[in-house]
Amino acid sequence: MPNGRSAPASWGSASVLSLLLANLVPLVGVLAFGWDLGAIMLLFWAESGIIGFYALLRLGYVAGWSAVFLGPFFLVHFGGFMVGHLLFIYTLFIQGMNADGTIAAGGDAGLMESLSTVFGPLYPALLALFLSHGISFFTNFLRRREYAGRDPAEQMKEPYKRIVVMHVSIIFGGWFILTLGAPVWALLLLVGLKTGVDVVAHRKEHRGALNGTSGG
Repeated sequence: MPNGRSAPASWGSASVLSLLLANLVPLVGVLAFGWDLGAIMLLFWAESGIIGFYALLRLGYVAGWSAVFLGPFFLVHFGGFMVGHLLFIYTLFIQGMNADGTIAAGGDAGLMESLSTVFGPLYPALLALFLSHGISFFTNFLRRREYAGRDPAEQMKEPYKRIVVMHVSIIFGGWFILTLGAPVWALLLLVGLKTGVDVVAHRKEHRGALNGTSGG
């Protein structure tokens, strides 16, 4: 079966539909459970970790035995990205800023306490996103043989293409919402923005086979 990528993954594919459904959970969180901007930003950060997990599985499948060496390198590099991103998210959207524009007081204890408090209610959304990316892994990467002919170096770069575009959009949107005082309608728009960017990136990443087979 060829590994062609001439057409984006079908809107009706299981991976696209599951992604859309998973992104509906934050909407419920905002409307029904009062999730704030910090919780939404932390959830989207955590999704990057989920993407990294499945990227490591893909790398192991593509690289074979060389993944013994490439895997740890990827974990260190991706882990550094995640830590830096987390500190940025925490400082700007969870810890917050004072009225004069300076960073509010915090510290390691404040960081861990704040994260544990914010993360608690997010587990349904995290589970939905984990299952969504898992469906994509099995239907696109394995069943449609996206791994065929893929180079390990190319595979290591793949998750960053999606994450960087998604989070640049989210951070700019989050900053704008912060200036508005984070009203509910703006949070809903942010979730909608993320969903749109995410789905477009997903469809480009998982293109349909040359023989016309749509995604699973």
